[in-house]
Amino acid sequence: MWRRIEDIGRIGALPEGGISRFAFSNEDKTAANLIKTWMEEAGLSVWTDTVGNLYGRREGELDYGTVLTGSHIDSVPNGGRFDGVAGVIAALECMQVLHENNVKTKHPLEMVVFVNEEGSRFPGGLMGSQAVAGLLSPEFVSKIKDNEGVSLVDAMKEYGADPDRIKEAHRPGDFQAFFELHIEQASLLEDRDIPVGIVSGIAGPYQMKVKISGRSGHAGATPMELRKDPMIGASLIIQEVERLAIEFGTTTRGTVGYIKARPGGHNVIPSEVEFTIDIRDIDPTKREKVVKQIKDYIKDTCLKRGLEHEVFKTQDMPPVPVIPEVVDLLEKTAKECNIPTITMPSGAAHDAMVMASLCPIGMIFVRSRDGLSHCPEEFTSKEDLKLGTTLLLHSLVKTANGKPRL
Repeated sequence: MWRRIEDIGRIGALPEGGISRFAFSNEDKTAANLIKTWMEEAGLSVWTDTVGNLYGRREGELDYGTVLTGSHIDSVPNGGRFDGVAGVIAALECMQVLHENNVKTKHPLEMVVFVNEEGSRFPGGLMGSQAVAGLLSPEFVSKIKDNEGVSLVDAMKEYGADPDRIKEAHRPGDFQAFFELHIEQASLLEDRDIPVGIVSGIAGPYQMKVKISGRSGHAGATPMELRKDPMIGASLIIQEVERLAIEFGTTTRGTVGYIKARPGGHNVIPSEVEFTIDIRDIDPTKREKVVKQIKDYIKDTCLKRGLEHEVFKTQDMPPVPVIPEVVDLLEKTAKECNIPTITMPSGAAHDAMVMASLCPIGMIFVRSRDGLSHCPEEFTSKEDLKLGTTLLLHSLVKTANGKPRL
């Protein structure tokens, strides 16, 4: 398991130590092909759907009530080795163990590698799971381009996916449950000295791309009082994102993770500034209020400063609770396996929250050293991964041998 994580970590590795392995890139394809080989070695029937998700299946005594597990392998820019990959390799490890020990289950088991979870290259994220849930529209896909001007449609075709047949990736009624193991990406488990977390709910992200347009000019020749500077407007909006997130309480998160000025000269007043805003909360009412106040502030700020603005929603996922039956299953299984756990919410979005629209979900967190993620320093120990994978394995088998639908 550890060797496989290291092998995947070499694909897209950067000289400074991080990883950039973006969705639908050559690196993404290389990593998926390697995992496909491992899946076949684990006795799985393997295929890729029309959106680019990679599946592996082991049959059960019955041909319905499939239990699904998996995660993603695409990364953020200069990210770490474990985000997403830990869940994929843990799922593969479970399948390998069942295959090598000739374990039979009542219902089928499948693992999946979801495509474009991060949205680092193409905005939105959670794309593969949205396609499976029937929430990804061809119209949305047709509008998206990366920062180099490459369309998502062209990138998907180059990857081997078929953007004209996205709807065929939808799998309503196929799954009785979905389980995802993931690194925690925070420090609660480490602070409590607990290796494994059982997720009780997932905060929903609302993401938007904002474009502020003004009037370009010479940095020295244009008087301050005559400027229509979109960078100043953007800076005020960014500060308001932080202020509102702090004001609304401990479960609210507000982030501006990308900004670009055009034309981008050091001695040129920008004509246009584009940036992203990410708002998250476990409480849907609070999140809705924050988003509305930010949009109102954007409108008012641009009006006062003579600027034009466009706001394009790229993602809107509601917060998702994990049903008590699944939490109870994971807690009891952990106790039987002598695995110390705590039950906790997830502030980060995951494919599991999308899959909740199809079936009950369960999430297992493993401890992140220093709470770090989305960076080269991201690390989870072999011991913690083993404990999390053990809990995943026994939970999968229990569910696959139980009644359909938790």
